[in-house]
Amino acid sequence: MNIKNNKIFFKDQRDKIQKKTFTKWVNKHLSKCASRIGDLFDDLRDGKHLILLLEQLSGRKLVNHSKQVRKHKLILINKKLSLIYLF
Repeated sequence: MNIKNNKIFFKDQRDKIQKKTFTKWVNKHLSKCASRIGDLFDDLRDGKHLILLLEQLSGRKLVNHSKQVRKHKLILINKKLSLIYLF
């Protein structure tokens, strides 16, 4: 029983460290466009910061941010699916 609790504890600790590390990595790239995230999951959920990150990593403008919100969401979905297909 004690070994099982230790495994759960260490998994939780590892997950926290990975989340913190990835958040720092994302913020390093987002700092180039004067943006920042606080919580990895909450801030990437709507797709705005995700698109900014993808633009920084790819070096290309992916979305015209002045378009209508619905069209913007469709473009985000399309870009996410394209990246999933590529990787």
